[in-house]
Amino acid sequence: MVLAASAQEEVAQSLPCRYVGEIFADRAYNEDATLVDRSIEGAVIHDPALAADRVTEMVLNGSIITRSGQPIKARIDTICLHGDTPNALKIAKSVRRSLEQAGVTLAKFCL
Repeated sequence: MVLAASAQEEVAQSLPCRYVGEIFADRAYNEDATLVDRSIEGAVIHDPALAADRVTEMVLNGSIITRSGQPIKARIDTICLHGDTPNALKIAKSVRRSLEQAGVTLAKFCL
C-alpha cells in the first residue's frame, strides 16, 4: 500500500512488485499531492457529506483533488479513514454509501 501520486508510488512502480494506491477520505491535499499539515485549519475533514463527495469525485475521476480544486491524476485502489476522529464511523458510512450510489464496486484488494 502506497500513498497515491507520491514518491512512494514512483519507487513501487520501479520495483518488481504489486501495490495499491491509497487516498485519504478525511484529509485535505496540497498541490503536490502531499497531505495538508494538521496544524492548518481544514487539514482534517470532519464533515461526512464533504468527505463522501470528495472521495467519490476522486475515485470516479482517478484524481486526487487538492485544496484549490486542482486534480492530480492518481491510481486509487484503496481509501484510508483515520479512526481517531470523532466522526470516523459517520464518515465511513457516508463514503461507502456515496461510492455505492455512484456505481463503484467495493471489494477487498488482493496482492
